[in-house]
Amino acid sequence: MVNPNEDTEFNDALRAHGILPPKPPSRSPSPDIPHITHQDAIRAIAATADTDQLVTLLENDNLDSDDERMFEDYKRKRMNELKKEEKKGRFGSMEHLSREDFVREVTEGSKVNPDQNQDQVGSSNDLNEEDEEDQKGGLRGTGVVVFLFKDSVPLSQHLRPLLHQLAAVHPSTKFLSIPAGLCIPNYPDKNVPTLLIYRNGEISGNVIAGMGLKGMKTTVRDLEGLLLYYKAIEKPSSALLRQQNADGDSEEENDEYDFDNKVGGVNSRSTNIRSGGIGLGTGRGKNESDDDGDDDSDFDL
Repeated sequence: MVNPNEDTEFNDALRAHGILPPKPPSRSPSPDIPHITHQDAIRAIAATADTDQLVTLLENDNLDSDDERMFEDYKRKRMNELKKEEKKGRFGSMEHLSREDFVREVTEGSKVNPDQNQDQVGSSNDLNEEDEEDQKGGLRGTGVVVFLFKDSVPLSQHLRPLLHQLAAVHPSTKFLSIPAGLCIPNYPDKNVPTLLIYRNGEISGNVIAGMGLKGMKTTVRDLEGLLLYYKAIEKPSSALLRQQNADGDSEEENDEYDFDNKVGGVNSRSTNIRSGGIGLGTGRGKNESDDDGDDDSDFDL
């Protein structure tokens, strides 16, 4: 008996004469699986490994010279990336400021670009092409926030931990604190606390007695928004936003603050400030009248 499914010449002849039905179409061949070379596998491992993993891989005695070279190249790349991040995030806490260090730490310190050393201030020729590319579209120099406080003033006590929190989540901005009377002798209590904000050697903001904030109801997000307005920081902290969402804060309580309309009268253009040595016009507190002539006096270092 003829098996019509057998692939024989006899069955082919029967099909040719129409005695057997045609053979069913065969399945299309499976697509070729791309061949992964050993070098491709090593490159994939190196590209996804962190510095510690690369160090461990390099300790393998069975590595050939090509694999070792590739791991070394990626390790060097990771180390350079870490160094670059460390330069940009070189602060991370609010430090004490002495009066004699004001110009060096604040005015001159605000001129330092993240990828420069202090000794390179003012020398644009020292920036390499990669550094110059990083600065395009960004802010030049370093943001510096100086907190003039007095412990007996409640708002000073309220803002201090908020500034510490911001310093931790914005490590590329320098946060400094100094007693107001030590920084500027006879500085009026009604102007405390004061925030002096510098960027690239110039004062960009002078916030006197919490102007533009919400007094004792000021939140860390309010203060962050004000520092964004004055370019002390470049963008909001994702960590603060995650914390806000985790805490379940209402949208009403955390609406973006309208600093364009509510900070008026506290920036460097509206007060008598000299960036070279913090000659500071005391400005006005929230309840001071416009015709109070005593508020225009200078307190020079």
